[in-house]
Amino acid sequence: MKNFLLIPILLLVTACSPRYEIKTHYTLPSDAQGKQCVQRCSTERKTCQTNCNRMQDRCLARTKQSATDEFPNLMDEYHDVLMKYNYEISRYELEIASWEREERRLHQDFEHYRRSCQGKNKNSYECRRSYELDNELVSLEHHEPIAPTRPVKPSLANEIKNAQRTCSNSCGCEKEYDSCFVSCGGTLDYEKFCVENCK
Repeated sequence: MKNFLLIPILLLVTACSPRYEIKTHYTLPSDAQGKQCVQRCSTERKTCQTNCNRMQDRCLARTKQSATDEFPNLMDEYHDVLMKYNYEISRYELEIASWEREERRLHQDFEHYRRSCQGKNKNSYECRRSYELDNELVSLEHHEPIAPTRPVKPSLANEIKNAQRTCSNSCGCEKEYDSCFVSCGGTLDYEKFCVENCK
């Protein structure tokens, strides 16, 4: 029980915790050669990011086309699963109707014998039968039919969105630039600052 309480508390604490970001401060080298070197780093970073954006655009187009091409097969699978679900829900409705009738019958019998048992010896037929029916009700509750889960109809927009999650425009260009900047004689200073849930 303690573990079940611990998880919501941890989630609450995490949700309310401050969120920080790191800001990089760049100090240019003092000599002209170093500054020229940094200019080359900037050009390389721009080229890197342009190439990275281009690769992302190609990835977005490719995954969109792939998801679009695959979608008819996904819909066929959905219709097959939906047919199976329709069969299972029809069977479930029959089973739950039968279960509810049995539950009502047992409950009525239990109430009858429970009232008849009042004031009588526990070994009397009425009391024994009341006890038996109570057990039968408990057993029946444990065997209540479970409704099947309705399948979710696929959405082309969602399929494209999920497929395109793999497409990123993060190619490490900033990291390469920072290394290049330092190799040119520049210095980097890092500042941690709060951006959310700050006190």
